[in-house]
Amino acid sequence: MIWGINLPVMKVGLEHINVYAFNAIRLFISAGVLVAIAYRDRPWKVFQLPAKTKWNIFQYAVIASGLYQVLFLLGIAYASSANAALIMSTVPMWTALLALVFLKERLSRLAWGGLFIALAGTLIVTGQNGISGDSDDSLGNLIMLVAALVWATGTVKSRQLLGEVSPLTLSAVSSVSMLPLHFVIAAPYLAGEMTGLTNPQVWVPVIYSGVFSTGVALVMWNYGVREAGAAHAAIYQNLVPVIAMTSAFIVRGESVTSVQIVGGVLIIGGLVVMRKARARNLAVVRSRLECTTPAYVNVAAQIKCPAEKVDSR
Repeated sequence: MIWGINLPVMKVGLEHINVYAFNAIRLFISAGVLVAIAYRDRPWKVFQLPAKTKWNIFQYAVIASGLYQVLFLLGIAYASSANAALIMSTVPMWTALLALVFLKERLSRLAWGGLFIALAGTLIVTGQNGISGDSDDSLGNLIMLVAALVWATGTVKSRQLLGEVSPLTLSAVSSVSMLPLHFVIAAPYLAGEMTGLTNPQVWVPVIYSGVFSTGVALVMWNYGVREAGAAHAAIYQNLVPVIAMTSAFIVRGESVTSVQIVGGVLIIGGLVVMRKARARNLAVVRSRLECTTPAYVNVAAQIKCPAEKVDSR
């Protein structure tokens, strides 16, 4: 819910303050929240890691906490809340494609089918002119699509790091390290925009985005994945576009078009198919491991493993 509501709330704030100033202030707040949350993980220990790992962390930070955050805010500023949410929901699809190219991960036929369904929905949503017919909406759609690709790139990059640092530490360190960049970008606008922070339509979105959307929601997501499993947590992630559309209608009066509905159904449907394919592949791999692991041989050979799969070493 927090992530879905975040999009229209941020659009309200961006109507009253410069986008770069908004970005710098909210990221300063979110960095503080993430550092506080990650304190138990002792994020300062990253300085003791090998130089290659620190270089990879810096690369991830530039991608996920630098470039992505700028593109994300610009996309929200121009695109409708519904389009922004739908396009960002395609990140798992782009992650799968990038993992296929760079990590040599394979996709099953079912996963490919889901990917093409989601891609069709993405093209429908991105290709439309938005709810107002304004060219700004098309520009916002394209910027948000690039943002989704950049975030997917960061996700693939993070897989090289999560064996050495925790997700919270990685998020905290990358956020703090990119703060100077965002303040340099915002420097020409900050002085003139600080007085605007007294406006509730500015400081409420800034605090909501900085504290809740980045900090609290991230902790809740990690807790949900740990307690319910990634597959169950991902199901609720599919509700983000629906919540974004509903809250955008309530907060900003944004109507939902038939094109958005069709594109949204295809995107979410395709992602569900891809996740089912992934779950099926994981089940097959787990079954094969059980059938070829010595600890399982005696029982497995008699109960659930085909004879040719039993490793009798």
